[in-house]
Amino acid sequence: MKNSVFVSILFIVGILFMLGGSEDEGGGCQCNVSTAQISEAKICTSLTAKLCDQDNPELESSTKTIYVSCRLKYAVEDTNVKFTWLYYGKTKIEIDNVFFNTGKNMGNLELHSSLSQPTNGWPKGAYEVVIQVQTDNAKPLIKQFNIK
Repeated sequence: MKNSVFVSILFIVGILFMLGGSEDEGGGCQCNVSTAQISEAKICTSLTAKLCDQDNPELESSTKTIYVSCRLKYAVEDTNVKFTWLYYGKTKIEIDNVFFNTGKNMGNLELHSSLSQPTNGWPKGAYEVVIQVQTDNAKPLIKQFNIK
């Protein structure tokens, strides 16, 4: 009985070794996972320090600058975060992408991104900002707002 268990374990380890290979050969897990999470996203027209005081998901078309702020929790060094600004007119239009890298900063951090009013003013309608830690296991936080 002990022999068959040992042979089974040896067989499984052998298969995993053959499937994995070395990282130099392109095998093995090259996953990019993190404990970092985005929370407390808010839309506003001005910041206090680095955050929006209150969430304002309805903005006037005369708004000069739109901010989104959030908290990045459990960040490790060199955590990458992407803010994607979108407008939903007749079709979904990507307005801008902003990338942040935390560098040597770790733990809980405050982040924000902004858009300035276009020359012809803000088109009325639905917008959203997708905020995502750039890892394989991160789920995006989507913050929607409207310009009236």
